Amino acid sequence: MKRFIAILLVMILAAACGREQQEIIGAEAGPAPAEGYIVQVGESYITARHLEQEMASMPESRRMAYSMAGGQERLLDEMIKREMFRQEAVRAGLDQSDEYRQRVEYLSRLALVEMFLEDKIQAEVTVSDREVSDYYEQHKENEFTNPLSGETQPFLSVRDNIRRYLLMEKQRQVFDDYMAEMLERYVVRMAQDPAFEIPPTPAAQE
Repeated sequence: MKRFIAILLVMILAAACGREQQEIIGAEAGPAPAEGYIVQVGESYITARHLEQEMASMPESRRMAYSMAGGQERLLDEMIKREMFRQEAVRAGLDQSDEYRQRVEYLSRLALVEMFLEDKIQAEVTVSDREVSDYYEQHKENEFTNPLSGETQPFLSVRDNIRRYLLMEKQRQVFDDYMAEMLERYVVRMAQDPAFEIPPTPAAQE
């Protein structure tokens, strides 16, 4: 990690030297955070806490990719580039636009929905080792055995795939059940005289 950061800083300094006539963003940055930082990016600092928060906010599938060798270096590189783009956008005044506010509102609503689903559905659903082994035994012949060679895949080689499948199926069922329960509690009624007409889908137009 330290070697990666050193190389990155050398590249940034080299690029800056080649553009002496341009404004150097971050030359007079504010004080560094008391907790220390990994790298300065223009007027901001990326700390170890930022890196941890980035990892924690990811879906499990994506987090696993960054947990492998070299993953955190790749993530840090992405965060650096994203932070430079963010500062460029602020300097261009995009954060003051109505479109930006609309997108922030949309993303905040989406984040609330995702958090609720994670808490209500994902966190409550588990798959036991017994369920995984039972599924394997019940479907060994038709799912895990090659019909030509007769060779059966070992349980350990398919265990994780079975667990993921069963977890997804359980989550889907919990979601469907909860959705049905909400539809009984919520009034969902189309306006008799809607303010606008919903355009037909391409399939309906055909």
